[in-house]
Amino acid sequence: MSHLLRKPVCFARGMISARAVKSRLLRRSVLAFHRNVVSATQFPTLEEDAQEEDEFSESKELILSVLQTHATKRDARAYINKYSDNLDSAERRKRKEFAKKVLRSVSEAARGFDLYGSAPIELKDMIRVAVIKIRGVSDLTPNILGNIGKTILRLQRLGLSPVIVIDPVEENGPGWMQSAEGFASSAQIKQMTGVAARIAAAIEKPVVCDKLPSPAVLNLRSRNSHKHPGKAAILPSMFTHVAPYLQSSIKWSLPHLMFIEMTNQVVPIITPLVYNEHSSRYAIAVADDIVYEMVNKISGIASPEVITLDKVIYIDPLGGIPSEERHSGAHVLVNLAQEYDDILRELDSVMYPPNRQSVVLSVLSNKGGAEHYNQTHISNLNSFRKLLAVAPPSTSGLITTPVVAASQSTRNPLIYNLLTDRPVISSSLPVDGKRASIQHTTLLRHGMPVMMIYCSQGMYLPEYRRTGLKNSFSDTQVSNGLSALCNGVANIDMNKLVELIENSFGRELDVQHYLNRVNGNIAGLVIAGNYEGGAIITWEKVPGNPLDHVAYLDKFAVLRRNQGSAGVADIVFKAMSDKLFPKELLWRSRTENPVNRWYFDRSKGSLRLPGKRWTMFYRGYDTREDDRLQDYIDVCSSIEPSFKN
Repeated sequence: MSHLLRKPVCFARGMISARAVKSRLLRRSVLAFHRNVVSATQFPTLEEDAQEEDEFSESKELILSVLQTHATKRDARAYINKYSDNLDSAERRKRKEFAKKVLRSVSEAARGFDLYGSAPIELKDMIRVAVIKIRGVSDLTPNILGNIGKTILRLQRLGLSPVIVIDPVEENGPGWMQSAEGFASSAQIKQMTGVAARIAAAIEKPVVCDKLPSPAVLNLRSRNSHKHPGKAAILPSMFTHVAPYLQSSIKWSLPHLMFIEMTNQVVPIITPLVYNEHSSRYAIAVADDIVYEMVNKISGIASPEVITLDKVIYIDPLGGIPSEERHSGAHVLVNLAQEYDDILRELDSVMYPPNRQSVVLSVLSNKGGAEHYNQTHISNLNSFRKLLAVAPPSTSGLITTPVVAASQSTRNPLIYNLLTDRPVISSSLPVDGKRASIQHTTLLRHGMPVMMIYCSQGMYLPEYRRTGLKNSFSDTQVSNGLSALCNGVANIDMNKLVELIENSFGRELDVQHYLNRVNGNIAGLVIAGNYEGGAIITWEKVPGNPLDHVAYLDKFAVLRRNQGSAGVADIVFKAMSDKLFPKELLWRSRTENPVNRWYFDRSKGSLRLPGKRWTMFYRGYDTREDDRLQDYIDVCSSIEPSFKN
């Protein structure tokens, strides 16, 4: 047994014993990472047994090293629940039936061709697809490409089923895809296949077909190759179109080819070739169009309990979406439903990159300069907006550089996001703080709209009724550029707001007592999505100086199902502290609250109040700690608790 299992594993919010790690993480989860498709009458050789044991050990060490170093107990529990192999017999029967349907569809397409001999396919767990688009493969060194291959294999061993799509744009310069007739030349096809072969070699033991087949010719490997599947298989002809080539005309004609490879623990590699049914020739498509067709079809599969889309990843030489606020480093987390327009305006108005690492500058010098840089990021942003709009809500997108994707550390953002469902650093950390290092990876989610309301004079919450009656504000002022409010009037569902607060805190709110205290003093409200998270900020008068007041974070709540993932807490906190109250914000938390570590990282300063019951936090660009810290102490000490005993 590994030495890692002999000592407890430390998490941010407690301890998990060695026995718990063994029983909950290894026995229930790691076994689900190795989806071998074998017949009941076929037995693995000693050589295959040894290889499986090595892969099992490597997966175990990787999981423990990442979770031990960076994750919380909630992260570990969520990962185990998502990827553990705990299916009941009914679900297994359902997946076997799905496999039979796949085989029948293959037989119909190939008119009786026996794709893999007589070996039955047995799906052991859900296929969680990760579509990975790689741009600029020809510019990558063997070392970087080889390490990207290792990262892809790690993602596979940790429960994902990766599929690689080659982006041809950088392989021969812009515009090279369009021939006079609109079809690909034999030299272009050969080059695309060569690029795919490089990726396959990086993933190890590639299965490469010698000739480009038409959609009716499916023999990519020998009849007995199911016994010893490779690590990668090049699938050059899975899409068809009608002339002339248009995005809307692309059709994913043979999706079952990819799924069968995945059930065999093989990484499919897709070249951007589309087969023209009328001319029997190939065209080279835009890779984003290929990715969209795949995402759209996978998301629309009628058996989501069998196949689901988990990640869409772009490995791009220019990395994540740049942020002016982060000194041209990448945005950490993008909530597209809220931030798309602002980021697009920034990319249109700011010419990047004023400061970027040398590898990006070298790419710029050869590929069109800073204007090309901005246009590439705008294209990536628009692509993910479109992809995540049709993908399941749980699907996340990642854009990173080849160098970062090739990293073999536990902070590789692709591995880290799979295990924690979060970016490597939090997007709500102060950008000038020590923990907010410059990143080159962006995590994107379709996300949720965010309603932000600001009132300089203080406003009233609607009357609370158990029926959830909606009332409106009549005395609010909406700051310029904030989220859409109907002509300055915000409708708040008090029933949902109270349910959010009580669910988050796990306690019953004394609603009437609370409204009596805050009404007329509310400075701002933040509501994320359908009351999935929110914040109430009040104007609190400084005792002894009634003309002076402080913005005080009175309630900060996130539904329990969204705590620790989905970025809801970061979205709400960033909207509140960066958009509404960047100058000064004060709050307090019970000293024993496990969330205090999160607060410490986001505050400018903190102080334990007299009596040791509360800890005070503050942040902003114009705070009072130098000469009027007592104002903060007096305000926090005067707030009355609002929950029932």
